[in-house]
Amino acid sequence: MTTAELTEAATRLTDVASIDCLASLSRGSAHLMASVAGQVRLQGTASGVRAFFHARVAGATVAADRPEALAAVTGADIDEDLVALRLLSFGVPHPLRERPLWQGVHQVPPDHALLLGSDGKPSTVRWWTPPTAALSRTQGVSAVRQALSDAVHSRVGAANDVVSTDLSGGMDSGTLAHLAAGQARHLITVRTPQLDTAGDDALWAARITARLPHTQHLTLDYEQAPTMFAGMDSGKDMVVPAEPPYWTRAGARFADTSARVAALGSRLHLCGHGGDELFHLPAATLHSMVRARPWTGIRHLSSRRALAHWPWGATVSGLTDSRTFHGWLEHCSAELRKPPPSIFTPDLGWTMPMRMPPWATPQAEHAVRNLLLQTAQSQPQPLQEGRGAHRVLDSLRNAGAMVRYASWVMAAHGAQLAAPYLDDQVITAALAVRPHERATPRQYKPLLAEAMRGLVPDDILGRSTKGDYTTDAFDGLRRHKATLLHLFDGSELSRMGLIEDTAVQNMLRTVHTTGQSLLALEPTLACELWLRSLSRPRKHPATTAGER
Repeated sequence: MTTAELTEAATRLTDVASIDCLASLSRGSAHLMASVAGQVRLQGTASGVRAFFHARVAGATVAADRPEALAAVTGADIDEDLVALRLLSFGVPHPLRERPLWQGVHQVPPDHALLLGSDGKPSTVRWWTPPTAALSRTQGVSAVRQALSDAVHSRVGAANDVVSTDLSGGMDSGTLAHLAAGQARHLITVRTPQLDTAGDDALWAARITARLPHTQHLTLDYEQAPTMFAGMDSGKDMVVPAEPPYWTRAGARFADTSARVAALGSRLHLCGHGGDELFHLPAATLHSMVRARPWTGIRHLSSRRALAHWPWGATVSGLTDSRTFHGWLEHCSAELRKPPPSIFTPDLGWTMPMRMPPWATPQAEHAVRNLLLQTAQSQPQPLQEGRGAHRVLDSLRNAGAMVRYASWVMAAHGAQLAAPYLDDQVITAALAVRPHERATPRQYKPLLAEAMRGLVPDDILGRSTKGDYTTDAFDGLRRHKATLLHLFDGSELSRMGLIEDTAVQNMLRTVHTTGQSLLALEPTLACELWLRSLSRPRKHPATTAGER
């Protein structure tokens, strides 16, 4: 919002609750804070891209947008049980994801605001509720079109200078490039390298760039940029002290992109994160759909099962599972040591499967099991009724956490990262459309395609393929194997008693036939790099990076 708009809004504030109107009118993504008559209210965004954290300092509540800032003030140590939780192979789900790894530091849930009274005591109030999904695609398409266009145009117009954007060649990034091209004084598109010759990302990216002749296109050869798993020796430029990074294999590549666009003058970089989570439904949606709309659900189920080669037994078992959300968390606590499910097993649960990596110690497993059981016993509510709606919101929050972390990394290079698909208005507009019309098994992101019709070329909106970077990952693993082996020769995680270094090294020396084993490795790498990056002394003695 402009200074004039904010000034006018401030004159109308009668209490801190009045800022709800601001949240509904503002464009883009921002922290929102207000102080009226000794009352303070602070809130982020529904996805968590903008978030607040709080802690007690000298008897008063202090809030900040980064947890490590509060940890530094309070002298908080690391919660090692929560570090163990971050080792889970498929990520940490709600509500445990919103627990900072610093003792005594708390995150405000993305859909809640933090209230501070004159006595300094904190409380929270809900400010955002997902809309009822009652609209048809035809009814909802104009709101999605307007919200996404505003999300891009307001940012690019405010930047009024050099703007950059990712351009993988997919529908999400291609849409942003076309929306930004008409507004930016100077637009730079960036395509990161891809080794997989069977992929068609390069072909689609070339089609898009050919239609944007007045745009500068930065396309790097594979050997010009860091490969997957580069930078693991130090984690420099890819790890910040707030928490473990949400991805590590491409961390050095992202840091390199950040430095390159900043060097070219960009102070705003657009990314397509959130597009998949918003416009492509998880399989768990079928669990809800067959109950609410049986015939529609059966049609979608038949198509998804045929495309994914799901066996009937596993499909029926998943659909008939009736565990509550807290019952599911309790169930997952007993599944931690089981092998990961087959890629042909439909993922119809409240969360993705929870698995500890093979190298996790009994101590780590015990800590995670206790956390899950304690959480289940508190009977937390899902983010929305039904597994499908809950999983969509959970995935949006996960994407928000990833973008929040990446924005801190990019900010160190002088550029602001923006994810328009994760804006409140875009999320609200898309979620108002009924799930079976928002996405279908036989058509790729139909709601987004219809919303952008006429603004983005039809062939881009009709693309149904998606790039795969497994080949890149294996190549990076081969190139950097020696560094990774050294990383787990006396690791910080082993000093904590959470992993067995030898087991990790054995996995690194193994010949891999699928990318599934890398899913287990990445969270462990993230935690290890984060622990090594912390300069403040911890409980466990550790050598410095220079001594290694």
